Amino acid sequence: MDNIYAHQFTGMKALPLEKFMLQKSDNIAEVRSLVGDIFCPHTVSPKKTGRLAKFQMNHVKFGKSSSLNYLKYGSEVTIEPGKMADVFNVQVQLSGNTKTICGDQGASMTQGTASVLSPGQYVTMDWSEDASMLIYSVSKQAVEKKLEAILGGHLTNTLVFDTMMNCETGGGSAFWRSLQFLQKELEISGQFLNAPLAVDHFEQSLILSMLYGQQHNYSGALEHGISFVAPIHVKRVEDYIRANARNRITIEDLTQISGVSARTLFAGFKQFRGISPMKYLREVRMDFVQKDLLDPSLSKTVTEIAMRWGFIQLGRFSVEYKKKFGQSPSETMRSKF
Repeated sequence: MDNIYAHQFTGMKALPLEKFMLQKSDNIAEVRSLVGDIFCPHTVSPKKTGRLAKFQMNHVKFGKSSSLNYLKYGSEVTIEPGKMADVFNVQVQLSGNTKTICGDQGASMTQGTASVLSPGQYVTMDWSEDASMLIYSVSKQAVEKKLEAILGGHLTNTLVFDTMMNCETGGGSAFWRSLQFLQKELEISGQFLNAPLAVDHFEQSLILSMLYGQQHNYSGALEHGISFVAPIHVKRVEDYIRANARNRITIEDLTQISGVSARTLFAGFKQFRGISPMKYLREVRMDFVQKDLLDPSLSKTVTEIAMRWGFIQLGRFSVEYKKKFGQSPSETMRSKF
């Protein structure tokens, strides 16, 4: 990271994005609710007192799925979101230090370093009293949709980034420069937000910079130009499954729909999707289950929704659901209220 830029935050009176100040508070419940509404539900545990000394959050939403945020708690605190909800957070340390654990990776953040928090990963953070961050937050749906468009197919696993981001070299430095540009434009005039087309293009550029600049579990596919574009018989079966997922579907049905032999169908799915046709059916049904669990207009139980989509063995269903989405079906259902 450019040292001059990194140090300017500690030397100037105005805080980053101060014209977009959302709230100052010393009340833990207020802070937890505010930050939870922007990112995800979490606990806030001060180490010394029952209140926060100098909490401040500045927040500006831009594009369809993104926001840029300045955050400081002003006290030594432990922040525990647990399983991250449906957002990716890129957190650049502006001052102080933060010990971060995300999934099975840990990071000790100091000024000029950054971390990436991924949905479905268990997160806990210990903030020092003088810690502050600039945080880019973007929806899981927007990032995975862009990755699927690049690869030409449905992701079989949730996208997970490496936690540590290097802001001084490589793709991480390019992402950080883009974030700096955005921050400066917003602070100078804010007129950038009045150009929706430009904002949308910039948001897509940031997402691409994340995908190509930060390592993740699909980086190999991007680096080696591996495409998820499947032959017509695989696409035909995928379309049929998505349109008829609530109905009883057998491998014989899928073979007939595909127009090829079962062996060729299995080989196509294995090569281009990494799973069997019936496993793909379970994945699609699981996606529909999650959608129904989050639908506030539905009053059905977890069991009723699971069985609606063909999951009869509820114990196995719960295990697979938690593995895919990082939380239990009942936790998903509670989050909609």
